[in-house]
Amino acid sequence: GYHNPRLQGFELVNGAYVELPWEERPDGTVVVWSPVLQLEQHFTDGRLRFWDRKTGKYLELPEEERERLQLEAESRVASEAQAREAADRARKAAEARAASEAQAREAERRKTKALEARLAELQAGPRGPRNPA
Repeated sequence: GYHNPRLQGFELVNGAYVELPWEERPDGTVVVWSPVLQLEQHFTDGRLRFWDRKTGKYLELPEEERERLQLEAESRVASEAQAREAADRARKAAEARAASEAQAREAERRKTKALEARLAELQAGPRGPRNPA
């Protein structure tokens, strides 16, 4: 009961401090607009918070900022790991595709060589006595 209201703000006007208007909301939050900060100061749940009317959000408390940064770092690490895994899968798929293509080329080369050999045999003509039966 010492401070009434629980939050007060003052502005220096012509060398004298003038109390800024305040309001107490139904939920018990005391609000003072700071023209210097361009923020609403809220005293709620035993804590002073700063409300930005432009963004419609509270400014982060240090512990909130730490938690957000930690989550962002963890998310970034997870994303980087996923990217590495995706790159590894893509590399392995490309290697498997290249090996499969190399096998197909080798099979085609052997087939061509066998056909060329058979053609050479046919072009050389008969090699032994013919049996006209």
